[in-house]
Amino acid sequence: MAKCPACGHDVRTPLFLNLDGWSHLACTQCKARLEMKPPRSFVLGPLIAPLFVLARQGRVFEVIAFVFMFVTIFLVLLESLHPEVRLRKRPLPKPAIRLNVDGPSN
Repeated sequence: MAKCPACGHDVRTPLFLNLDGWSHLACTQCKARLEMKPPRSFVLGPLIAPLFVLARQGRVFEVIAFVFMFVTIFLVLLESLHPEVRLRKRPLPKPAIRLNVDGPSN
């Protein structure tokens, strides 16, 4: 369960792989359209490869690299199973009539 940022009501979130469920997610209380915030733990991902290169230098670095890898994967899965939600931003509608303010006047 996640909290609606507009009203604070609990919102049942679909599984993170259910894209259709996420496209229609809305708060039952205030009807605000919601979307999942991207997981922050993906920031730790690019550090895995350099740690495995460093792991070739010794047993201690190898253990550190494996622990870091498992912690990163655990955090990604944890954030995916208990996602945070934010209000969905609607794109601005295209105007039907476009005014040419800077153009030549007749």
